[in-house]
Amino acid sequence: MEITTTMVRNAVRALGEGGNDVTYRQIYEALGLTAESEQAIVRSRLSGMKKHGEVHKVRPGVFTYNEERRPREGKMHPILWRYVRTSKPGWTISDCSMMTRVSYTHALRYVSWLEEEGFVSRVGKNVKQAIIYAATGKALSTPETPFPPIRRERNDPFHTERVAAATIIRLMLCANPYAKKTAREITDACHILLKRFQNQQHEMEEQPC
Repeated sequence: MEITTTMVRNAVRALGEGGNDVTYRQIYEALGLTAESEQAIVRSRLSGMKKHGEVHKVRPGVFTYNEERRPREGKMHPILWRYVRTSKPGWTISDCSMMTRVSYTHALRYVSWLEEEGFVSRVGKNVKQAIIYAATGKALSTPETPFPPIRRERNDPFHTERVAAATIIRLMLCANPYAKKTAREITDACHILLKRFQNQQHEMEEQPC
């Protein structure tokens, strides 16, 4: 089995839901890895994620996940960001959309967020009364593309189920299985998984051959 960065990332995000600490052991268990060679690959993947600020080291072997540094798919934001930083003051949303070939709606949403974060500012209006913008010093000193907060429910359709599975693993490893609270939380997580996949299995069985 190839242990990809995406696999490790999904495990860490699920296990670290709500800012929980994540350990190497939890990831090994979540991915079902018992061989030292496989576990070494996980540590290597995490080392790369640390360099990019995607995970923060709490103490040796323990870390948390930083959602704001999760890599984004696609090239829309980097393209828009490059335009914002390199364009002379006085551009409009329409200019940005036309020059980057990104839809007006996406350009508007991103520029509006950049304005809220202080990366761009309004500098007046043009002859057509359209608002014109300019990059701020904060933008010029930030070469890496800033990304808006991620709405995970839209990006990962199995996020709830991943969290439920990670909850079961975390409680079995770190909590007292005899405790009523632990048993209740494990049962609730199991119900989430059953609700999703049992219905899916029934739908597949009902489909004609």
